[in-house]
Amino acid sequence: MPSPNRFSPPAAPPPEPLAVDSDVVVILAALLCALICVVGLALVARCTWIRRSSAPPPPQTPANRGLKKKILRSLPTESFHPSAAGRPADCPICLTEFGDGDPIRVLPQCGHVFHVGCVDTWLGSHSSCPSCRQILVVGRCNKCGGGFPAREGELKARDDDRDPDSFLP
Repeated sequence: MPSPNRFSPPAAPPPEPLAVDSDVVVILAALLCALICVVGLALVARCTWIRRSSAPPPPQTPANRGLKKKILRSLPTESFHPSAAGRPADCPICLTEFGDGDPIRVLPQCGHVFHVGCVDTWLGSHSSCPSCRQILVVGRCNKCGGGFPAREGELKARDDDRDPDSFLP
């Protein structure tokens, strides 16, 4: 019987180990990390796009554009007299003292006092008091009595008549 080694092909020598350069391994690892990051960012962008397109738009708040000139002219203007009790001595906007006879404007909703020029500049771009930020003009129907109370006593009378459980002015 012939020996099994004679009919079998000669055994191949074992392959030599591949010499892998460490720089190539680092470059391949960096490329793999970059690929994973790009795929992750693409998924986040896709989810954001889908979420943004399916969500209802946020409610639009009206811009604070200031008072119209007609309303600005209708605000009460007085002359400052140092003998008037309860009035501040200086303008909170420009920080200068009121002089005798200076034109001042008393805001009807809150009663704060300012130089006419100072508060008119402010009210040209804002619709609220510079001190307390109370909205000065609320959209009202002309038929139902919208208007400005002229004096502080009128404000007080209006506040006394108001229902304490009501949130509306």
